[in-house]
Amino acid sequence: MPIRDRFLSLHAAAGALLLAAGLAGLDRYIAEALHASGYESLGFFVGGTRLLDLVSGKEISKFLPGLVLLAGALVLFSIRATRNAGRNVLFVGLVQILGTLIAGVSKNLFGRLRPFELLQGGDWAHAWFVGGSSFPSGHAGFYFGLFMPLAWLFPRWRWPLMLIPWFIAVARVDANHHFVADIGASIVLVASLTWLFARWARPARPATLEATG
Repeated sequence: MPIRDRFLSLHAAAGALLLAAGLAGLDRYIAEALHASGYESLGFFVGGTRLLDLVSGKEISKFLPGLVLLAGALVLFSIRATRNAGRNVLFVGLVQILGTLIAGVSKNLFGRLRPFELLQGGDWAHAWFVGGSSFPSGHAGFYFGLFMPLAWLFPRWRWPLMLIPWFIAVARVDANHHFVADIGASIVLVASLTWLFARWARPARPATLEATG
């Protein structure tokens, strides 16, 4: 299996594991442990999230990066010499904007309360379908949606690129704004979208070379 496909499989499996473990009880355990530990909402994670939201354009609109990428893809497609580049930009743009959109719409379907809301209210028996916005994670959908297709295109830089979405994943859990299952669901979603649209993307490196990466 090419290294970029193993990379997607690894993330899909990690996301599924987080989702299953979270729903099986890890969600509540982590939320309560963080709340009692004094390590909730660490300044490093809060400040880092704010900075990334500002730099990425999410502070303006969660759809801004995806729309910019799609617009750029249209321009590149209009020029014969840059059509392959246009495919790749379109690939990243589609995964990013659909990951963000589907995660956002799904929140309305599941209505899960956020960890800090349940910690405040104390009624863990009524966490779903009550108008909440925790599941799946919009932040994870946004950042994994941007960086996972980039990591697929540039396998040599896949782990440095993925540091950012994983930082966001840990930060959102640390802030008790999301459960680990919320993060896992978004990772599975984005890995699926990346696999789907990668079928017609143009890799940055030949498949014969990536097996040694």
